[in-house]
Amino acid sequence: MTVTTRFERFTLKAREEPRTRFTSLMGLLWEPEGLRESFRRQAGGKAPGVDGVRKEDYAEGVETRLEDLSARVRRLGYVPQPVRRTYIPKGDGRMRPLGVPAFEDRLVQDRLSLILQAIWEPEFRDCSYGFRPGRSAHDALRRVAEVITNERTQWVVEADIKGFYDHVSHAHLLRFLEHRIGDPNLLRIVQRFLKAGIMEDGVFTASEEGTPQGGLVSPVLSNIYLHYVLDLWFEKRFVQGCAGKAFLIRYADDYVACFEYESDARAFLEAMRERLAEFDLETEPSKTALLAFGSTQLGCDRTPRKGSRTFSFLGFTHYVGRSRRGRFVVGRKSDGKRMAKKLKALNVRLQALRTQGGSAMVAFLARHLRGHIQYYGVSGNSREVSTYVHFAQRMLFKWLNRRSQKRSLNWKTFAEYIGPQLPTARIVHDLYPVPWWRTQTGSRMV
Repeated sequence: MTVTTRFERFTLKAREEPRTRFTSLMGLLWEPEGLRESFRRQAGGKAPGVDGVRKEDYAEGVETRLEDLSARVRRLGYVPQPVRRTYIPKGDGRMRPLGVPAFEDRLVQDRLSLILQAIWEPEFRDCSYGFRPGRSAHDALRRVAEVITNERTQWVVEADIKGFYDHVSHAHLLRFLEHRIGDPNLLRIVQRFLKAGIMEDGVFTASEEGTPQGGLVSPVLSNIYLHYVLDLWFEKRFVQGCAGKAFLIRYADDYVACFEYESDARAFLEAMRERLAEFDLETEPSKTALLAFGSTQLGCDRTPRKGSRTFSFLGFTHYVGRSRRGRFVVGRKSDGKRMAKKLKALNVRLQALRTQGGSAMVAFLARHLRGHIQYYGVSGNSREVSTYVHFAQRMLFKWLNRRSQKRSLNWKTFAEYIGPQLPTARIVHDLYPVPWWRTQTGSRMV
């Protein structure tokens, strides 16, 4: 029986027996073939952890290494190393801390995340989209537009949990895991990862709370935590007392709640703060707000009312818009501040690549633009994508001409030789929902 088949049967059992507590899970964790599969799954270009070991280093004598790792996990002699702390820029100009695990820890975390995902995936709610198989940020964006357009939404609460990954309570998380896991040895391995600590500039810091971003098991642990703290609470308890329709759309720790009535939205804003406080969490004030948002924000002349507010979600600014026929639509465009920060970072990167030659600069920008277009190329955002591509090309043109004191090309030669190597702006994802009036029984549009 293959490892994949075992996980599929495992997930099926978890779905069919939602109250079952699994008591024998360590075999799935230390199984040598499973660790080999995790080794093959690791990308070769990942940054090393505190041990400095990369995939190509671990590949030397990999079978002996994996057998030793399997034996240590089996006898509970395996102890994770501290994660290496590094920082990456956020869209708002601040720095986001990341924890880079050692390579061997990545293998065990990969197995552990698959086990936890197999148990909880059937239990996760439909409102959750982050770090789940078959779901993406674009699915969450499409769902937001669908709810606001077709479910009588007139009020939106946008929310973000302040420093979520740094403030996850270990005690609460382990209690949540015990709902489905009755294997004390697996829980002990999870606890060791949580307590592994952080190494920054040679200084070790113990971990009393939180789960480092960057770890392979952190996404599923965060989903489990918020599944019990937010998703179940909203759908099983809070919605029951609402006077109108209410929906939650969550991607990791970033989420929006949509309501038909203002009273429900205000009640949620207050109840949400109390609920999060029970689990040692709080909202980020600068990213949490209540605003009127829906079809009533279009005036009698079918234009957005003066002073209509916007909200941000997953890198897009959402605003009240209208179609060519004057109907309400959820408009979205790339977040302006985030794009400015991104262009600034791109400028620095292209400047640094001058020493590697023009080909390296062009190849890098082509990869960068393909990734940008793949994410931001959504319906209604063509102008912003085109603008970003335009400014990125101007930056490349500038730095190609500054490799020496003599100008090497003009715009004509750039368009002739460099332009065809760069992707053009286009729409990749259609996120417009099917309007409710097109799906009604008897409609000639169906």
